[in-house]
Parts: sequence; C-alpha cells; structure tokens
Amino acid sequence: MNNVLKQEILPSIDDKQVSPLASIVVLAYNHLDYTKQCIESIYQHTSHIDFELITINNGSKDGTEEYFNSLPNTKKISFKENIGVCKAINYGIRVSEGKYILNISNDIVVTAKWLDNLLICMETMPEIGMVVPVCNASCNYQQINLPCDRMDEIQKFAENYNISNPNKWDERMKLSTYAGIYRSEIMKALGGFDEDFNPGCYDDDAICFSIRRMGYKVILAKDTFVHHYGAKTFNEEYDKDKTLQIRNKLIFMSKFGADPYICGLIDYNVINLLKFSKNTDNINILGIGKSYGTTMLELKNECRHHDNKNVTLDYLSEEEKAMKDLKTICNKCILGFIDNVQDYFGGTLYDYIVLESESHSIQNIESFFVTLYNLLKPGGQIVCTAANQEIFKKVTDIFSDLGADFVNQINNYYLCFSKPKTLIASKY
Repeated sequence: MNNVLKQEILPSIDDKQVSPLASIVVLAYNHLDYTKQCIESIYQHTSHIDFELITINNGSKDGTEEYFNSLPNTKKISFKENIGVCKAINYGIRVSEGKYILNISNDIVVTAKWLDNLLICMETMPEIGMVVPVCNASCNYQQINLPCDRMDEIQKFAENYNISNPNKWDERMKLSTYAGIYRSEIMKALGGFDEDFNPGCYDDDAICFSIRRMGYKVILAKDTFVHHYGAKTFNEEYDKDKTLQIRNKLIFMSKFGADPYICGLIDYNVINLLKFSKNTDNINILGIGKSYGTTMLELKNECRHHDNKNVTLDYLSEEEKAMKDLKTICNKCILGFIDNVQDYFGGTLYDYIVLESESHSIQNIESFFVTLYNLLKPGGQIVCTAANQEIFKKVTDIFSDLGADFVNQINNYYLCFSKPKTLIASKY
C-alpha cells in the first residue's frame, strides 16, 4: 500500500489521547437502514462506557459513507470498492487503541448492558481471549428463540435477560463472530482476521482456533443477548462466488488440520441422558474416543449451569490429530489405547464418563466396562452406545451384574447407567 492511500483511508491519531476501554469497529457494505439501527443502538446503550467508534465503509453506494461522515466519531475509514470483510475489519483493528476490540456486524442491534456484561466476563477471567453474546439468528448453537418480534419488545426482553451470570459463560471450540469482543494484544499479535479467508467464510472459525491455540478460552456469553437480523450483507458474497464455502473450508483444514464442521458438533443426546446435581464440589468428567471434545465441553458447561463451580475435563483420545485442540479445553488429555484407561486415569474418580467410541469396537467389552465402572464415584454416571440389539443386551447385562442403575436410553442406541451411592456387591 502506498503512502497516499494510507493517508486517504487512515485517520490521524492524537498521541496524547488516553486509550479508551473499548474500540468498537462497525463495518458496513450498503444496507444503510440496518447500519443506522446498529449505530443508534450503540450510542443509546453504550454511552456510559469509555469507547471509541471506528466506522468502515466498505465500498457502499447507498449513502453509508455520507452517514458515517455525519457521526461524531473521529476514526472513519472508507473504501471506494468492497475489499472483503477480513481486510476491511483489519484496518479498523490496526487503528484501534482500546484495551478491548469489538467487531460488530452492521445488522446487529445492541441492547441494554450488552457491553457491560461482555466486559465483566473479560475482566473477571484473564484467560478468556474472546467473548460473543447470544442472538436470535446464528449457527453454532448461539441462537435463542424470542417470544416477541417488535423491536421495542426485543429491547424489553433484553433488559430482563442481560443479567451478568458467570455460570452462563460457556466455553466453546468455535463461535460465529457477529458481535465479538477480543483482547487487543491478542488481535494485534494475530494481525486481526486471517486475510487468506477474505472476503470471509470460516474466518471466524479460524480466529477462534488461533485464539484457543494461543492458550486462551473462547466464550459464549449466554447472559447477554443482542438482536441479529442475520447475514444481511454477507449473503451477497455467497451469491457472487458459489465456490467460496468449499474453498475456504479447504484453507481452514490445511491450516488447522481439522474439519471445522465436525469440530463444532455437539451431541445433545449425551447431555439429555444425564442427570445433574447442584452445588457439588469438584465435578470430574472423563471423555474417551476420537472426537475433538466438543460434546464433553458442553457437558462441562451444563455442570456449571447447575451452579457447580469447579468442573474439570479429562480425555483419553484415540485420534492424534485431535490432540492439539483437546489440550486447549482439557485439564488432562492423553493419546493412547483406551484399554489402558486405568493406567492413565486410575488416580481419579469421575462424576461423568462418556464413551464416545462405539461399544462394539471394544475388544474385551466386559473387562473394559468393569474398569470404567470402578473409575466412577458413587452416584456417578456413564454414557455409552449400542450399535445393535445384541450389544444393547450385552451392555445392559454387564452393568446389571455390576449393580448399576439403568438411568435412561435414547433410540436404543445411547445408554446411561449410574453407580449407586450405596454400593452393593456385584459378580465382579
């Protein structure tokens, strides 16, 4: 980029200015009506917080540039043509001076205490690298269903919903970043969003994986809601380039060695089988299998939803390529043979054990389940699978002989057993 272009698009910065707490970057490509709602909501619900607004016009032709120029913010960036989401946002990140950086899609309408709650989350836990609120139009299990659709009703809903609650800060593998807050030092170190994904698509997956692999947590703030109209701008990019999703998915897989879709899947059948107690100290979870631990992480979140503060997650992995990401979410994870689970984790008793490997793939299924049962605390629960009726009967017979209680099953495939709090003699 030449110096003339720099001067043309980058605002001047007063070196004497005290850095704000938060830098809010709003990128817009047309859709002026949504942009106005977004900006007006930021000023309405964020004026009590020390923030700077950075507006970026990404080649709009509908009066967006003139609207941005009318605003009181001092940092305005404008491009004559659309240069893509990743590149455009990164210009805003470069000129930001806040302790935290936020990127807000122009089809977001923020709500009461939205930024208050996100800042509380970031300030409370220094190991958190990014936080995203829930909304009413998203993927990655970030959407909540509203009982209303008028904007005044939505804002009223948010006033009652947005109550800070650490038990609702869910750790995730990845998130969609329609309204994300980040530690500035992390974003500056990464250089912002990876421009190999420009104009966008899987760039939010990539930023999540990069932040986790730097040693930070990625959090979905379920105590904070913002309204999202839903990809009003970016859908046009998919229309222009039908190969965008496939191409960028391949880029992601080459960079991170993982399938972003599979990494994000949560098996809620496992969660729904289990019973949860409240205010229990030192909850221990053990996962076994070939996954990236996404379902186990959601199980950990669910335990915290039930007021259990100290929850640890261990994993015995059969998949080497999953280890890099398992290490970002686990207290202890080991790559090894599952038959050796006692050698690896025999020093701990677990409240929940989830066998993600298929039961019928276990060579000595009887001795293996006896070992797992012995790793359960009294009152602990174990989840496994049964691929057919023969395995179903074999597994239920084994746990019956162990003296376990049958808790529940789903589709004759997912099975859940618990260890009685008062132990009884078994045939083993």
